[in-house]
Amino acid sequence: MILRFAVENFRSVKGRQEISAIAAGIKGPEGAVLDSPELKLGLLRVLAMYGANASGKTTLMRALFFFRNAIDASHRRWAPEGGVPREPFLLDDASTNLPSTFEVDALIHGTRYTYGFTVDSNRVLAESLFSYPRNKRQVWFERNWDGQDQFRFGKSLLGENRTIQNLTRSNSLFLSAAAQNAHHQLQPVYEWFTRQLEIVGLPARAGLHNFTANQCGDAHFRASVLQMLSSADLGIVDVEVTQQEVGEKMKKALAAFLQSVGEGDSSAPDEKSFSSIPKILLRHQSHSSVDPVGLPYEDESDGTKSLFALAGPVIRALQQGSVICIDELDSSLHPLLALGIVKMFNQPETNPNGAQLIFNTHDVNLLDGDVLRRDQIWFAEKDSGGATRFYALSDFKARREEKLGRGYLQGRYGAVPFLGRLASIGAADGE
Repeated sequence: MILRFAVENFRSVKGRQEISAIAAGIKGPEGAVLDSPELKLGLLRVLAMYGANASGKTTLMRALFFFRNAIDASHRRWAPEGGVPREPFLLDDASTNLPSTFEVDALIHGTRYTYGFTVDSNRVLAESLFSYPRNKRQVWFERNWDGQDQFRFGKSLLGENRTIQNLTRSNSLFLSAAAQNAHHQLQPVYEWFTRQLEIVGLPARAGLHNFTANQCGDAHFRASVLQMLSSADLGIVDVEVTQQEVGEKMKKALAAFLQSVGEGDSSAPDEKSFSSIPKILLRHQSHSSVDPVGLPYEDESDGTKSLFALAGPVIRALQQGSVICIDELDSSLHPLLALGIVKMFNQPETNPNGAQLIFNTHDVNLLDGDVLRRDQIWFAEKDSGGATRFYALSDFKARREEKLGRGYLQGRYGAVPFLGRLASIGAADGE
């Protein structure tokens, strides 16, 4: 699980901002906190981010995506002379030339790790990894740029550290290079960040139905997908998936589409990855027919397709106990369906493996549904200079019985748009 994520000088974030999944000493729905005996802390299963349009909610998701992608791809795929594809805060000249920092505290296989790095547009300026077995700090490695790369390796990090240091380019992360060179001790940390941390961006959601369909080849997974669809009362009683051969032109078109919606994900597949694509048929119970009636996937509603696309990564996260971050969870979903997904993660009965959900949304129904604790609710708001800040609802002294949705819409906690003249247009037209 992610304990804390911090970012500085990235897109709409200027100064250092962070979100925390460490539970505060407040009351809330039972089961929302996972007790960690290793850390002697309570960890939140769900974090929800609210805010006006363009407030920086999606910047959080993009920052997590950049963090993960840099670990996964900087050594394998970033061009040696291509610098670092970061996006600094652009609303003042100084920030353009200042470095960007990303840092995560995570609980990985029962041990806390703190990993982070600082980059500018040309190179990695700093990188470090600390481990806390039995809550005692161990330095695994530290790296700093001082005219040249300076590395320090702790006694606890065994392996070919110096050899891999010499293979690490100025614009690639040591953790990325170590994984590509089979560093036994660092491999589990690398794999957790790249395999157990999934970011579902809104544009890329269009391609997730193929992932869900392919996973339906596993009977247990398919049963879970059907259960999720049936609980939404969509009348769907079965899923049929067949494979359809793909021609060369279609392969190239699919690869180009996935690259375009992948928000810069250099690990997106190319045309060689496609030999066939799944053809999906959802069968619905019909009052006029004894047998369920199959509808082609393209004829289903946007809400049904959105739920089916999310079903795959959501179920995988719950099964593996991994972290999933979803941009605009409520997009094309009925509020009750979004609420249902949140409940799946927030309840030990449906989330026994300690999976974690981080999402952003405009859905105020979640605020008053007695589903989220106040420390699970976060806000993104821009200051007068256009810079985003993150803060939690638990920072406010709200009454237990207070209607949070109404308070949010009234601006009691900030993070809502200033309507200005727009608010008076309807009244003026009605005069």
